[in-house]
Amino acid sequence: MPATVAIAHTGEKHRSSERVLTLVREALDLLGGIQAFVKPGQTVLIKPNQTVYYSAEEGCTTDPLVVGALIRLAKEAGAAKVQVGESSGGYFSSLECMRITGMAAIADREGAEVIDLGSDKTPNREVAIPEGKVIQRAPLPAPLLDADVIISVPKAKNHHIEPISGAMKLWVGAVNQNWREFNHGDEDMIPRFVDLMTVCRPDLCVVDALICGEGDGPIADLPRWGGCILASTDPVATDVAIAQLMGHDWKKLRFAEEGEKRGLGVRQPIAWLGTAMEEVCFKAWPGHEGYDYLPINFLVGGGVTLAGTIGHVKSALDSMLRRGELREVIWMKGSPTIMIGDVEDPQFEEHLKEGPYVVFDDAARPEYKNDPRVFFVPGHPVLRTAMPKLMEGMGVKYSGKAAMKWQQFQRWGMHNLEYGSASRKIETVAKPAAVAALILAGIFGAAVLARKI
Repeated sequence: MPATVAIAHTGEKHRSSERVLTLVREALDLLGGIQAFVKPGQTVLIKPNQTVYYSAEEGCTTDPLVVGALIRLAKEAGAAKVQVGESSGGYFSSLECMRITGMAAIADREGAEVIDLGSDKTPNREVAIPEGKVIQRAPLPAPLLDADVIISVPKAKNHHIEPISGAMKLWVGAVNQNWREFNHGDEDMIPRFVDLMTVCRPDLCVVDALICGEGDGPIADLPRWGGCILASTDPVATDVAIAQLMGHDWKKLRFAEEGEKRGLGVRQPIAWLGTAMEEVCFKAWPGHEGYDYLPINFLVGGGVTLAGTIGHVKSALDSMLRRGELREVIWMKGSPTIMIGDVEDPQFEEHLKEGPYVVFDDAARPEYKNDPRVFFVPGHPVLRTAMPKLMEGMGVKYSGKAAMKWQQFQRWGMHNLEYGSASRKIETVAKPAAVAALILAGIFGAAVLARKI
């Protein structure tokens, strides 16, 4: 049996609530309408991509307007409760992330509840995984297990682990953060998280492909207009559709391949409804290959994986490069050297003189990670601490934190003005000047103190 994927498309690039609602409704109507999935009195859990605090407009996270449209449609269908749940990328809370991106504001406006799926404060229940290949039991957040309807809402964007990040990989962010820390980054990561989906498969997948993310994903994506909403009941076919929309080879999607093996969906054939894929697909820039594009010394050795320490450090560096922060580090501190895993540096002494030297992962050789002149980040793999420890190791702990706080504050203000209710808008504009002055003072003060003389 072929999978079915619906495509709704617009060439109009102004994303108003009404226009996005129309587009989401159009895509779902091709599958029988929201009433085919949500019944009166049910609890609906919407799972977007809110892995970091970067904006939908940056091609990085799920558009709050898409989630807002789904909340409204679910309520129209009679849902008794709608929740928006996420377990964000690690070093900050999911609730704070959703406040910054505007997701919390849109949920408040539409009458939904936001839930931190990754927090220890959210109850988890141990569940059996009868079809598990890697794990046979796992703790899963109670809201995920208790929902009558689960709607997966991924962002159409690139990822460095495989061509795209879609509905299948979205389940990495559906678990407790501490559990993920110990189950993410090794060679079994993909089958392990597919194991989880066998017991909590989404009932509906709705893809935000309005502003897609090309380039160095998952957090340094460049925005690329797609103008599409995709919808399907098949998470495997959904990922294939995202890959085809962005011009990537769908046969390279390992999450989708593993999902098909477990009976979670099919990669081909796909029956298309609505707008033809040929009319909307484009060739997204796949991002840089290797590491030579980075303007720093970047040494990668054995004993580490791209899904683990390498990928998390690379993502942090890609983000810093994309947003100009890496240039400022080089200006203030010199040319950094980053070493990951078991590798030799024949120019070790010279590199020490050129700038900060940061060594990641317990797999690194003792002569490097134990040298008092380097900043060593322990762990195997290193995941949620990659970004803050990278900045600390490069000597910009305080200015780096101040810059991140400014980025968060700036996005919080913009997104609450864009997505919030009237009361939230008043709250947002009431106090930006004083806070902005303090943050800017922190940034420039720390930069002056850190600047090499």
